[in-house]
Amino acid sequence: MYKNLVTHNGKFHADDVFASVIMTRLFPTLTIVRTRDETMTGDQSNFVYDVGGGEFDHHGIDDTRQHANGVPMAAFGLIWQQFGKQYIADLNPDLAPTITQAVYEKIDSHFIVGIDALDNGVSAYQSEVFTVPDIINDFYEEDDEANSFDRALAFAKMILENRVKKTIAKEIAQQDVIAQATFASDQILFVPISGPWKDYAEQFDQLVFAVLPRKDGNWMIQGVPVAHGSFEVKHAIPQIKEEGIVFIHRTGFMAVVDTAEHALQLAKDVLNGRES
Repeated sequence: MYKNLVTHNGKFHADDVFASVIMTRLFPTLTIVRTRDETMTGDQSNFVYDVGGGEFDHHGIDDTRQHANGVPMAAFGLIWQQFGKQYIADLNPDLAPTITQAVYEKIDSHFIVGIDALDNGVSAYQSEVFTVPDIINDFYEEDDEANSFDRALAFAKMILENRVKKTIAKEIAQQDVIAQATFASDQILFVPISGPWKDYAEQFDQLVFAVLPRKDGNWMIQGVPVAHGSFEVKHAIPQIKEEGIVFIHRTGFMAVVDTAEHALQLAKDVLNGRES
């Protein structure tokens, strides 16, 4: 067992704060020591990260460790790579290994990679709006470093735990969708239950529409995005006027109709070139 969790003092960033969230969850009896003192960072009995040049410090000139998309890893990514599955299991011990693996991969690619990118100055992840690292940085107060770190840590803990729990719930729900979904045609996926369907549908290049129920009793046609996360769909639904059509979004990405049968027929009609 380690004696302490050790990371750097001074200005903190999202990568060391989120790494600390994981480590304090898995090692709740250990104290975080924030220092650059080499007697602490070089002590093999301490768990050291984002400082000291060890396994979980990414500041070495020759460090080439990367995420799958080529973004360099920061402390958060390095800690997640080693302890992410353990962290997920600690939050939800009853998960099937396949769900744990899927959640591990999605948290890495949809969340952690962005934190690591910004910490390493990868400009493609910069945004004009506030990012999570911006918010973490705003907690820092030079004259109250210890307390400001604790506040940032508490905030980051809520974010990461919520993101993991939401991803677990989505992954479980998606498994139900996959089990019940059928192909009405090569281009139309029929989903008889409400649930997340896009990640599944995006695996099939030929799919254009998904038909699924709404909580209000109506049915919905949704366009499959041209790429993951895109708001652009492969085929827009035109503004068709007929009985039973409740609503068609002005961009054509979705339509609401009265029955499943109507939704399936309308999707087929649109694919066959119907415009009105």
